Amino acid sequence: MLENDRLEQIKSLVSNFSANIAEYKSSQYDESNTRTDFIDKFFTLLDWDVANNQAFSESYRDVVREDKVKIDGTQKAPDYSFRIGGARKFFVEAKKPSVNIREAAEPAYQIRRYAYTAKLPLSILTNFEEFAIYDTRIKPDKNDKASVARIDYFTFKEYEQKFDFLYNTFSKNAINKGSFDKYVIENKNKKGTSEVDTELLALVEEWRMVLAKNIAKNNPNLSVYNLNTVVQKIIDRIVFLRIAEDRGIEDENILLTVTKTSNIYEKLNLLFTKANVKYNSGLFSYIDWIEKVIIKDEVLSDIIVNLYYPECPYEFSVLPIEILGSIYERFLGNTIRFRAVKGDTHTAVVEEKPEVKKAGGVYYTPQYIVGYIVKNTVGEKVKNKKPEEIAEIKICDPACGSGSFLVGAYQYLLNYHLDYYTQEKNIKTSLKNKKIFEAGHNTYKLTIDEKQRILCSSIFGVDIDNQAVEVTKLSLYLKLLENESRESSEQLFKYTDMALLPSLEDNIKCGNSLIGTDFYNQGQLDLSDDERIKVNCFDWEKDGFPEIFKNGGFDVVIGNPPYETSRSYGISEDVKNYFANKYESAEDKYDYYIFFMEQASKLVKTNGIIGYITPNTYFMKPLSSKIRLFLLENHNILKIDDFNYGVFKASVMTSIIIYEKNNKSSKNNNILVNAKIPNKDSLFSVKPFIINQNIFYETNEYYFNIYQDKDFSNIYKKTKNITEVVALGDLAEIYNGIQTGNNKKFISTKKINNIWHKILTGRDINRYVKQWGGKYIYYKPEELHSNQRYDIYKTSEKIIIRQTADKIIATLDTEEYFTEATTFIIKQFNILIDYKCLLGILNSNLFLYFYRNINNEEGRILPQIKKKHIYDLPIITGFSVKHNHIVKLVDKMLELKQKEADEKNQQLKTMIFRQIDNVDKAIDTAVYQLYNLTDDEIKVVEGE
Repeated sequence: MLENDRLEQIKSLVSNFSANIAEYKSSQYDESNTRTDFIDKFFTLLDWDVANNQAFSESYRDVVREDKVKIDGTQKAPDYSFRIGGARKFFVEAKKPSVNIREAAEPAYQIRRYAYTAKLPLSILTNFEEFAIYDTRIKPDKNDKASVARIDYFTFKEYEQKFDFLYNTFSKNAINKGSFDKYVIENKNKKGTSEVDTELLALVEEWRMVLAKNIAKNNPNLSVYNLNTVVQKIIDRIVFLRIAEDRGIEDENILLTVTKTSNIYEKLNLLFTKANVKYNSGLFSYIDWIEKVIIKDEVLSDIIVNLYYPECPYEFSVLPIEILGSIYERFLGNTIRFRAVKGDTHTAVVEEKPEVKKAGGVYYTPQYIVGYIVKNTVGEKVKNKKPEEIAEIKICDPACGSGSFLVGAYQYLLNYHLDYYTQEKNIKTSLKNKKIFEAGHNTYKLTIDEKQRILCSSIFGVDIDNQAVEVTKLSLYLKLLENESRESSEQLFKYTDMALLPSLEDNIKCGNSLIGTDFYNQGQLDLSDDERIKVNCFDWEKDGFPEIFKNGGFDVVIGNPPYETSRSYGISEDVKNYFANKYESAEDKYDYYIFFMEQASKLVKTNGIIGYITPNTYFMKPLSSKIRLFLLENHNILKIDDFNYGVFKASVMTSIIIYEKNNKSSKNNNILVNAKIPNKDSLFSVKPFIINQNIFYETNEYYFNIYQDKDFSNIYKKTKNITEVVALGDLAEIYNGIQTGNNKKFISTKKINNIWHKILTGRDINRYVKQWGGKYIYYKPEELHSNQRYDIYKTSEKIIIRQTADKIIATLDTEEYFTEATTFIIKQFNILIDYKCLLGILNSNLFLYFYRNINNEEGRILPQIKKKHIYDLPIITGFSVKHNHIVKLVDKMLELKQKEADEKNQQLKTMIFRQIDNVDKAIDTAVYQLYNLTDDEIKVVEGE
């Protein structure tokens, strides 16, 4: 629509409203008419397809318009949810014109509760006559005036004047261009701003504390393990019922009514018994000892009352399950323990779990990361498949935590199935077969039995923590019932007499994904109850998912595995020994996420896909070569996304890797790579480049160097294929300088006797020149800390390289200097190339290019050279004409460098430097010729 057309139509709307304002402000003119006559049309002028005329699928329609749902006299959903790609951007709450938007506190509190709970930054309250924009990052309070958190306010008389602002901020086009996000940032009011998940986490943690203290005090025989269990169970049940109530699936005030009586816990248990019949999920299963615990009425009453309007600032009907998952993930990072207080050994306290503390906190995966990994794993597996084919696809998270990845995968499958069933060619059959039902005019939803079928057939998970297992089930149950309401409940259960929720006992299991029951084959292992709980052996094929493994395993494994290490708190030697024998990737300090990467490969069938977010240290870490080789030999790596910002609040830098299991990987497989991603938007917008998997094989220790120049692989491969090429590490010994262990004792500026020898340090070394710093070493090999070999230093020729540098800085030594630990010595095993020619090659521009591309980590050059960094450099051996030419040039360079060092006259020094620069370029040219580089390849090397 053209801009002039929009303006004309807004004028017409305003004129119509103005001409009949008395009628519209009368009590007879209701909210429904206001929406139809004015608000729908208003937002259509902002490019929103309010009526879904484009027939987008249910998952991706622009605007979701809610029917009115009132419980306890309050509305339970906003009138409009405006979305991009299925993701909410802002709410609009509509009122009839007789409602005073400027002054009435209740409507403002209402829209702020919706949007704050849904974690939306801004939302709108309007009756068309008035238009108010609220910053909904500020926690609402029942006593707030209408003006609190209001960013802007104007009336319909200003619409024409304000239309550019409205279009450039709230139109669909503006959101796609980022103008809405810019407006959000510009209007952030830090005062009072808080995150709903942080606030809710604090609330749930407070519940845990008061429940734990009270239950521990009143039930002195309860073990700490059972105390954790009962507290978690009560919180889960209350949260589920409260959310179900706000969505209209439970009767209103079902929990609140109980608080008006005595013996509240007894009454709650009656509710839980009824819920068990209704939901039959395990969440409300009867457990004798749990029902018999004693809890004071006031503790439960205080928790429940503050979950209801108006005391509660949260609207559970719009609370995303993903936010609840983030709360629970952090909640699970703490545990209840007993501590002796004033002689009472049964006082409950809540503490951070030692392993969580050691790992630096809980790493809850942001929703955009979950969505990205799910799309590139689950999405690839289900693409173009029919529902009956998808039923055979099994998805697993082996460290499921609060279930964020499984909820994400389940949501993806729900969207896919709904889109499939509502295609024009399928819709009649889908309605007939009870796969979907019509929830409103041209609005369809999946039936409850279809949602259950999808969940039970495809979603599986394991976690070592039983509380996490219960939270995962809770999250999946709430996702199953998401977007349902009282209006649809009759339709929802019309076609089935099955329980509302399926049992997930066969889908979500408790156990240690890394340690099987073969752990007990190590010998006599006397484990205490605590140790047994900590180890929690799990047999994937017998106790876990036997039917799935009869068919070869899972199709998809996804997740964010633990970042714990074997040096973490409380890891026994038995466990470390088990890992050493069990996993091919075990090296030195064991990183659990690496074991999960290997284990995932064993859990999926051939052509199964794995998608993980993990620390990126294994890319270039010396003691991670085994996992790199394991990945290369058994998989086609499909994607690598490396982040240059903290995805998590902790400082750990992370990457996403997606890899496909194959019996034999293809070295010529192309990997899609996003390197140095600066922010979350770039994950979706930056065009990836391609790295051939083969280049990871070519480097020493199989470095996953994704920061190489894109042309590096071809040039490097070309040089490696030259017949006379020998790796530097195979041509020469690369020897570290001396570590004395006590420099005060062994190094001096005086030569005391003939056992003292001249020694060079790294700072004495520059390109083609060395300047002795006047130090001697007391050379007594048996007393030195390391590198005591006399023959290495007392040799007629050797090359010395400075260790602390981001490039190769080398010089020739013919004076039998000893060297300190900040240097490397290069000494040939057999003389296959003149040392001066080798020196020229190592100092050349070509080898600077090689070094920086081989050792470029996270987009930066490593500041210290290690043996592994230079071991694989390709040296063309021999004594050809080209070699001899380099020798002559290096001779000249050595002469000029010495002259420059000795010259006192600055003008003459400058002249010598200019000549050195010329010879340096000549050496570069000679090395290019020796390695047969083309003009185009030389331009690449020189950055042109």
